[in-house]
Amino acid sequence: MKRKLMRGYILLALVCVIYGIAMVPFPKNAVWGTVLVYSVVAVLAQGYTLHVMFRKTALVKDRVYDFPMLRISVLYLIVQFAVSLALMGLAHKIPYYAVLLTETVILAAAVTGFYAVGAARKEIDRQDGQTQDDLAWMKQIQSRVILLGSRCGDGEIRQIVQKLSEEIRYSNPVSNDVTKEMEEEIESLLQEAEAAVLEEDVENTRLWCHQITDLLRERDRIKKYGG
Repeated sequence: MKRKLMRGYILLALVCVIYGIAMVPFPKNAVWGTVLVYSVVAVLAQGYTLHVMFRKTALVKDRVYDFPMLRISVLYLIVQFAVSLALMGLAHKIPYYAVLLTETVILAAAVTGFYAVGAARKEIDRQDGQTQDDLAWMKQIQSRVILLGSRCGDGEIRQIVQKLSEEIRYSNPVSNDVTKEMEEEIESLLQEAEAAVLEEDVENTRLWCHQITDLLRERDRIKKYGG
């Protein structure tokens, strides 16, 4: 990532050099100074976007989510440079306030785009976090049953626990407020099943696991049709 970041900065520097050379022939007046200031802002925005996109701590998911911001910053830079050159060329034909207004509109459009992308990214992160929270209960239950199975011998109890583990594996993993009460009951039954397994009580193990299975299926039905 460091190599890609350096390549991005080098390319940005080359673009700035070319732009700077293109600015040399124009008169050094108020329009020239104004477009230079706005162009520097565009360059800084591009540099910051590259830094965010290729930072060391960025995951693949982060770079995918940040890509729209990179596209906006590149488009902003291109438009800013192109319009700035055009404004400098027309400086003797248009009033200064038109130049200032044009540059401000470009900047405002870029800021709006960055804000929209940032808001979308925050919402995606929020939903990802919520999804992880919703999956946490099922992961916990699955881990407990797998651990329980590892404590069993090769007899009937092991088969019962393995069957329950398969049932959990194919159950809807997402929790919500609708299923919370049922999930609490499943946890309570699982405690009973754990105790029965440790006591090598086949009948109670079968009883508790069967009840857990019924609740899991009912939970799936509620999630599918009523949750």
